[in-house]
Amino acid sequence: MAQEIAALINALIEIEDRIDELWDYHPENPNRVDVESEFDRLQKDALIIQTQIRELGGEDDDRF
Repeated sequence: MAQEIAALINALIEIEDRIDELWDYHPENPNRVDVESEFDRLQKDALIIQTQIRELGGEDDDRF
């Protein structure tokens, strides 16, 4: 019985953590993350880092 309660509590914690994560993007959250602008920003940041790696001699790396 105690193991079942512990498993249910752990499941509830996981769900509540996921709810918290989703709230960051929820339309009713006045401070929500703008997914499109965040996506664009991260893509630009990735390109900058990739360029820096190439400039430092990492152009043989075929991950990008």
